[in-house]
Amino acid sequence: MDISSLNETTFENLFYEYSPRMVNYARHFLQDDYAAEELVQETFIKLWEKYQGKSSSSWSPLLFTILRNGCLDRLRSLSARKGLALSESITDLCEERLYRMDMSAYSASDSKTLYNELIQNLNDKINSLPARCREVFVMSRHEGKTNREISNALGISEKAVEKHITKALKIMDEITR
Repeated sequence: MDISSLNETTFENLFYEYSPRMVNYARHFLQDDYAAEELVQETFIKLWEKYQGKSSSSWSPLLFTILRNGCLDRLRSLSARKGLALSESITDLCEERLYRMDMSAYSASDSKTLYNELIQNLNDKINSLPARCREVFVMSRHEGKTNREISNALGISEKAVEKHITKALKIMDEITR
C-alpha cells in the first residue's frame, strides 16, 4: 500500500492521469462537454481544498466519488429547473455500470466495495419504506409490473399506486444527497 500525501506534485499527477477519464465519465451523464469539463475542474478544486496535506493510499476513488456526487447535483438541478422527475437519472447513476466505466485505476476490490456499498444503501432505503409503499415499489421497480397490474394485485387504485411510487422515489432520492 503506497500512501501518498496530497501535495502539489501528487495533485498535478492526479490531474494529468485522471482528468481525461473523468471528463468522459461526467460527459456520459451530463451530455454536455463544457459542463463535464467544468465539473471535473470543480472536483479537483474540492479535492485540493479539502484534502491538501492529507494522506491516502489511493486518491482515485475519492476523485470519482466527488465527481459522481457533482453529476448528481447537476442532474438534480437540471431536473428541478425543467420540472422533471430525477428517478431515471438516479436509476442510471445507481446501476453497476456507473462503477464499471473506464476507471481502470480502481482495483477490482475497490469497484466491488463501492458497488456493494451502493447496493446496501439502496436496500436500506427500500427496507425503511412503509410496508405498502415498499411492496408497491418492489413490484414496480424490481418485478417490472405496471401500475394497473399492481393496482389489481393489491386491490388499490392506480392513483394510490402512483402516490406510493412517488413517495418511494422521494425517499430514494435522499441517497444522492
